[in-house]
Amino acid sequence: MTDRVRVLLVGIDPALEKQLDEGFEVRSFDTVEAVGTFGDIDAIVALLDGGQPLDAIRTLRSSAPHAAILVVTDPEHAAEGTVAMHAGAEDHLIVGQIPEGLLPRAIRYAVAVRNLRREVTAQDETTGLPNLRGFASIAEHHLRMADRAGRPVVFVFVRLDGLAAVTEEGTAKADELVRASADVVLAAVRSSDVPARVAEDTFCVLLTGDAEGAEGLVLSRLVEAIASRTGEGSQLALSVGSALYEPGSGTTLEAILEAAGRGLSSNSSESP
Repeated sequence: MTDRVRVLLVGIDPALEKQLDEGFEVRSFDTVEAVGTFGDIDAIVALLDGGQPLDAIRTLRSSAPHAAILVVTDPEHAAEGTVAMHAGAEDHLIVGQIPEGLLPRAIRYAVAVRNLRREVTAQDETTGLPNLRGFASIAEHHLRMADRAGRPVVFVFVRLDGLAAVTEEGTAKADELVRASADVVLAAVRSSDVPARVAEDTFCVLLTGDAEGAEGLVLSRLVEAIASRTGEGSQLALSVGSALYEPGSGTTLEAILEAAGRGLSSNSSESP
């Protein structure tokens, strides 16, 4: 039995490959198109060099559905890395900014994050969303990436007001209201974002990629989604807000969540 990490390298410079020691089992390909189908791969590290990043991610995901994907770009193609992150890649590295020893650590961490995402997708029994424990590990990974890239991370929060009172009327009714709230959240966010139920009455959405300023669009979509629920029950009342993590600030996820809980908008969008 082995603990070696099984990795596909696609278009990667041999000098970078040398960072991977005997703890890795490596197979190399020149292009994304040359990669076959693998069911036993832990990670793929692929160079994006000016092609179509969405097509590349789809092809790689089809080749190894359970593998973590790390994309590598030249500085002039960094935007492709952002697109790949939106499409679900676990990490983005830039040529010339990968110090000795970073690649093996990045691969192992990306594999852990990928496995965690698979394991916690349905941990919240009521909504099928990640719970706080699962979300925290994913969010901490994004905060570390933000520190490295110098880009902020945006969180959007949705609070279900009055849930305690509804729970007193019965758990089935409360669960129905929670599921309706989750539907509102999912209708407002992008497929690449990470929504979670972080408390009994609170949802959080991590906006992926270069998301600064995107919270305005998501908040607007939330208002529209809430309005579309008019007539489905007078007990659906949601408050929304957002928080920004500044790279290098050292602010913890716990502090962000606590501040959001205090600072959620006092304006509730309520079905009449």
